[in-house]
Amino acid sequence: MLRNVKRVIVMLGLITAVLTGLTGCWSKQELNDRTFVSTMLVDLNEDGQTEVSTMFMLPNRISNGLNSNSVNQKPFVSISGKGSDVAEALQHIQAELPRSVTWGQMQVIVIGDRFARAGLTPLFDHLIRATDFRLPIYVFYFNGLARNLAKLESVFERFPTEIWRESAHTKRVPPIRIRDLLYAQWNNLGDSYIPELTLRDLKLLTESKTVKWSGVGGAAIMKNGAVTGRFTNEEAMGILIMKNRIPEMIITGELPEQKGVFSARLIDVKHRTRAIRNGNRVTFKVTIQAKADLISIESNMNLNAPENITIVERAVSDRIRQLVQSAKEKAQNQQADVFQWSELVKYKYPRMWQDWAENPREMMFTHTDPEFHVHVVLRSTGISRSAKL
Repeated sequence: MLRNVKRVIVMLGLITAVLTGLTGCWSKQELNDRTFVSTMLVDLNEDGQTEVSTMFMLPNRISNGLNSNSVNQKPFVSISGKGSDVAEALQHIQAELPRSVTWGQMQVIVIGDRFARAGLTPLFDHLIRATDFRLPIYVFYFNGLARNLAKLESVFERFPTEIWRESAHTKRVPPIRIRDLLYAQWNNLGDSYIPELTLRDLKLLTESKTVKWSGVGGAAIMKNGAVTGRFTNEEAMGILIMKNRIPEMIITGELPEQKGVFSARLIDVKHRTRAIRNGNRVTFKVTIQAKADLISIESNMNLNAPENITIVERAVSDRIRQLVQSAKEKAQNQQADVFQWSELVKYKYPRMWQDWAENPREMMFTHTDPEFHVHVVLRSTGISRSAKL
């Protein structure tokens, strides 16, 4: 009995010690001494200096009350710093702030056109050495000075960061994270893509003034660590299909023999890419499978007929094939390994990759043949109005 009592006392002591250790601050630095970065905007100015702008959330302006004095004030602020590199620019930003800058909550990096075309290696080098940056950060490209994006009006979200993060999270653009770009830079040819943001003046019926509106565009082509070109919006859709598992996507196309136009909602889009060697050449077989619901169709086709269902399915498949082929052709013209197909050759056929070592980029685009196999199953046609019914 006495032994059991002692055992209970020891257990209670251990529990108390553990709970005591969990109390108090999670860091040596008080929360009130920190300021949190949500977005980093990276530019290269006309003098060749690196200019970094950071967007901070302002707790003193965040209020849920409609009668708050801060309701018409932006709950964020943007501060810029200049320097010979990213680290010096960030140090100048810290010097202007009363609190210590914290990077652990940053979700978005936007890279301006001039910096991107000069080469992203200085930014990559800084991020991979700085331990306080998280690697799952979304990256965007802006065709201009990225700092101008801080002028936008947040209508749907309190913070611009949420607008951009949601665009990538919901796959309205082909998302890319900083870890993906770092991997491409140090393990492959340094090629990839970066989704594009836009900024324009927009007059909203519910607003009393014209607002700065940030939307999405195509995507930038990254070749050997620098932006060299751009994918159009349609080509970016092709990238999205080839590189991501998409829960839902709407496409519009034409039926064969000028029978009309359709719009369909793609459901559960899946893709798979395989490398198959044939002598001194490699074929990349890209298989894309999806289900689809017909949203609208401008045609007199009788959708109760199985042969017409097959025609629609082929039309949807052809439209998807057109999107992915256009993206492939743009990357091929730029000789940019945007889809990281070189990695398939490197790990599946290492001897061939060694033979290509002197000029891997040229060999990649003269000794490979992409093939696209698209299969779409139509789940629902909706209500059909047909002359044959």
